[in-house]
Amino acid sequence: MDNPKRILIILIAGIGDLVLASKAIRTISNAKELPICISLLTSSEAAILARAYPYFEKVYAFPIRELRKDKGRLLDIARLVKILRQMEFDQIVNFYLIGSKAGALKMGLFFSMLKAGAKIGHDRHGFGRFLTDSVSASTFENRHVVDAMQEIALKAGGIPDDRGIEVFWNPGAVSKWSPFFDNILGKIVIGLNPGGDRPSRRWAPERFAAVASKLIERFDAQFILLGGPVDCEIASSIEREIPSMVSNLSGTIPLDELPYVISRLDLLLTNDSGPMHIGAATKTPLVALFGPEDPKRFGPYSTPDLYRVLQKDVSCRPCRDERCPKPICLEMITPDEVLSACVEMLQAYKPS
Repeated sequence: MDNPKRILIILIAGIGDLVLASKAIRTISNAKELPICISLLTSSEAAILARAYPYFEKVYAFPIRELRKDKGRLLDIARLVKILRQMEFDQIVNFYLIGSKAGALKMGLFFSMLKAGAKIGHDRHGFGRFLTDSVSASTFENRHVVDAMQEIALKAGGIPDDRGIEVFWNPGAVSKWSPFFDNILGKIVIGLNPGGDRPSRRWAPERFAAVASKLIERFDAQFILLGGPVDCEIASSIEREIPSMVSNLSGTIPLDELPYVISRLDLLLTNDSGPMHIGAATKTPLVALFGPEDPKRFGPYSTPDLYRVLQKDVSCRPCRDERCPKPICLEMITPDEVLSACVEMLQAYKPS
């Protein structure tokens, strides 16, 4: 392209955040008054999935989680900053939700090191002082984050459409996983995602097993256990409780293939997590269990008929305590309630 408008989108967050931002990203890509060249800076984990999206010329991985464990990764970040400084973008757009004054200062200093004609984001916790254009600090309050990020995309000159969030997968996933699903044709296939990015988001494995056992008995269903490498122990404990009609794929599905696998499910039973948002994006019927987060802001972004959210009203929500000693918000959700929601969704959407 001759002299394209060069845009850097910053979203240093997980795979769920990437999927939630997909509507806003597409809004920016819709602006065709000039040729557009979009790059993305995101977490190492989300970068794997982001490379399957058609909107990005380049995806840069920021080792945020790795840095927490290894300060030696600061050298990698310095190299990355040097590369980005040389790009001289026309726009830098931040979709990441700034959660504190310290976070605003860190992101602001990072923005200050980059060159761009316009720097756009939200004026939260003072982050606006580092921007040339910003939306109000209240943009993320009392609304879904998808709609809040859309406001930032519009501020950046994006053109909206009537489509929702979306997710893409590596084309090789189809030929790789189709034989697996062909072998269980005729079965109701239920995905179970028992993981979450912190313990306070994870419903008890034995409760998942109890619900799965009853669904297998009632629907002769085939269960697929999902999750990353860190979830293998949890998945194995569930597998031991329901040894038949279960395929434990935890730790075996690359992130850029996971959306295809989820798209083939008849139902996804999941904690509040990245796979939940992938399920919403693929229009897979799902039952989601919410603990510390507010589903009005971070829940499935899909049509209401395609999901059921189970949560309990507790005074301590929202909660950022990653190791809450007693996550009553999840403990109050009973297996019978989850079973009932799953049965309702399967009766509405089970294959004929």
